[in-house]
Amino acid sequence: MPDADADSSLWAIELRNPESREVSFAVIDSENLAVKWQRQVEGTDWWTSLTAFSDNRIFLHNYRYPEVPEPTDLLAMNGDTGFLSWILPNHLLVKNAGGGLLEVATKQGDSFKHLHCDALTGELLPLNIEISESYHEIILAEPVRYIEGNMYFGQLAQFISNATGGHNPTAIDYLEKRPYIIFSYYIYEQDKTVQYLLIVTDNKQQVLHEKLSEEREGTGRSTMMLKASTLVYLKNSNEFSSLTLS
Repeated sequence: MPDADADSSLWAIELRNPESREVSFAVIDSENLAVKWQRQVEGTDWWTSLTAFSDNRIFLHNYRYPEVPEPTDLLAMNGDTGFLSWILPNHLLVKNAGGGLLEVATKQGDSFKHLHCDALTGELLPLNIEISESYHEIILAEPVRYIEGNMYFGQLAQFISNATGGHNPTAIDYLEKRPYIIFSYYIYEQDKTVQYLLIVTDNKQQVLHEKLSEEREGTGRSTMMLKASTLVYLKNSNEFSSLTLS
């Protein structure tokens, strides 16, 4: 999850150990190649999930009732230290409202009551509709998934096959950052799914072709993300990698 500040090179990372069923969090500086901190956070458990990063706060959702797939509580960590800043029980994050505010919601009967919340302190404030409707900043580009049956899948699959000497994708994630065209795609090798990253220019010059993981049980989600000119992706499901597209 990238810092919502367009000039920031910080990324919040969620790390899971399935054997011990422990979750921890970290902040990585992709520009300076540094891990700022990594820790388990008070008040979190295996079901806690990363949901946003803005205003020097990292926001998490707790799921108090794991059998019900709905967030129940909103937590905020200090982006500098990783320590817990505040908790809002029975509230969930709707969106970043800008100006140091969040839009949050709490369940009231069969509906939700929407409020504003100070991102730094967790203080609840009356909802200002004008603020909520005016903030639409988008800093993160995520790929479009193409699978067989989509009208563009055959064309993209043929392009990849030509560029790689015969790879026949079963699923393709597609991003553009002109002059670059970026593919994360999957093929079958010996009854296992293998993932590759392919970057070409719009004049078909190959920039990078790299195997990201092999012997997968299936395709992943959010396998790569683009913030400004920084592309981040996972290798082997547990290696955070980034490229600057200059």
